Amino acid sequence: MEKPLISVIMSTYNESKYEIKNCIESVLYQSYSNFEFIIINDNPKDETLKKVLDEYTDSRIRVYCNKENVGLVKSLNYALSIARGLFIVRMDADDISKRSRIEDEFNYLVKNNLDIVGTCIELIDENDNVIQSEMRLPQNNSKIKLFMRWGSCIAHPTWMVRTEVYKNLNGYRNIPYCEDYDFILRAIKSGYKLGNVPKVELSYRVRNNGISGSNKEEQFLIRNYLAKNMKKINVITEDDVDSYIISNIFQLRKNRLFNYKCLKEKYKSSRNIKYIILMMLNTCFWRDLIEKATLKLRQMV
Repeated sequence: MEKPLISVIMSTYNESKYEIKNCIESVLYQSYSNFEFIIINDNPKDETLKKVLDEYTDSRIRVYCNKENVGLVKSLNYALSIARGLFIVRMDADDISKRSRIEDEFNYLVKNNLDIVGTCIELIDENDNVIQSEMRLPQNNSKIKLFMRWGSCIAHPTWMVRTEVYKNLNGYRNIPYCEDYDFILRAIKSGYKLGNVPKVELSYRVRNNGISGSNKEEQFLIRNYLAKNMKKINVITEDDVDSYIISNIFQLRKNRLFNYKCLKEKYKSSRNIKYIILMMLNTCFWRDLIEKATLKLRQMV
């Protein structure tokens, strides 16, 4: 039986030539070959990026250049609007897929009658050094749902999604730093089934200047807001999130979180017990403690 067409979608912006080439080639050399690779150039002023993308002549690659920088959400939603495959595979331009990734995800999704699948990942730094050889994630739908309160349990760059799911949920919403977490919460609320292939299928690059690294406080607080409202996530709007971000309570929590992180750094450098006492007086301490314990437990189930 002929395998269905799969659409791999990716947006590029500030990745290095080395990162992009490694990423693209990791997709082109997949064991599963019936795919189209949609690449959105979201940095039209970068001539080096354009030259790198123009080097590839593989007929499966379709490159589109935005007229201006519009951000990840709009770029991905545009890619979704022109995708022709029955399944959508996500890819980030600085990550590397293992050769068996698409085939293993497809087989796992079909075998288990799932709507969205991810995989375990390994963490690498900007020089391809392995930081963590395996980050395990809950494998079945019930366990994923159980741990979603404490962050996404299915790594965005590893997703394979039935195209109909994206269509039914109208793609990504413009939720700063948390568009993937928001999408998964909405998918769960809509009754879609999720799973993770119990195998490392992607090298996830941790970059010092990445979005999630440079805006950790905002990302944490927005994610926490979505988690607290997960039972009514389909009612929460983009405007609701925007209103929360500009609210006094958000700024107060952001300052509290920043102060807590400063205390942690002071304790690490001095080992003075007074900083532990001050941290315990900060409500972020208990949230941090519970989350760390939950993340450890998440990798054991």
